[in-house]
Amino acid sequence: MKTIPVIIPHYCAEQEIEKCVLALRSQAYKNIEIFIRDNSIDNILFTAAVNEGLEKFSQDSQIDYVLVLNQDAYLLKDSLTTLIQCMEENPTCGIACPLQISETTGNLYWGGSLDAFPFGKHQTHSLGSYKQDFETFWANGACMLLRTKMIREIGYLDKNMKFICSDSDYSFTARARGWKVMVSHLSHIHHSSGSSGSAGNQFIDQIKLKDALYFAKKWLSGDLFRSLAFEGESLTRMKLQTTIQNLERQILN
Repeated sequence: MKTIPVIIPHYCAEQEIEKCVLALRSQAYKNIEIFIRDNSIDNILFTAAVNEGLEKFSQDSQIDYVLVLNQDAYLLKDSLTTLIQCMEENPTCGIACPLQISETTGNLYWGGSLDAFPFGKHQTHSLGSYKQDFETFWANGACMLLRTKMIREIGYLDKNMKFICSDSDYSFTARARGWKVMVSHLSHIHHSSGSSGSAGNQFIDQIKLKDALYFAKKWLSGDLFRSLAFEGESLTRMKLQTTIQNLERQILN
């Protein structure tokens, strides 16, 4: 039974982190190393905290998987075991996530992903309708098991997105490199959704807006390429579309 490091970005909520750790200690899978990145004093936010843990653990050849977990996400007893099972049964799966159940309502909070932009839309069918593991567009960063082989290949989370969108971005990067993002239907967590999102905090709200804007420039508009490439400014949308069409014709011919 290999060690599974668990990376938890923590900010101020002592009762949440205690409950989170208790749920981890109660896991059927016992070989867990908990890494709590305490942001309470120097708040480096979610992405940097996760990357600190990934840097610490992902290069160790004896570690196959690393779990990223919110402080307000509480794993049920067999959740880690079934997440690992999903990975083992799908060797090209780089990221596996559990179904998330809202702790306040008891309803499904996240059962796979829908829209990624600007702030993410979740699939929320009834819990009983999930009968098998399946691929999804992007992983929810509240709880995701990462394969270290994938991390060593694609790197860490994009630090330009400090609080949100880095999970979607990382999923798209993984999928672009041939890795699958999957939902393990037998893995469940209770998520006290919203409490780690600092709702109503003007500072965090501004960070979220900036994250979404960067995500759009990176994946949707081509603005990031234009800012980095020599020919970027000359690539108008019309010119780019014409060039792509010409390349497609050459391939067909």
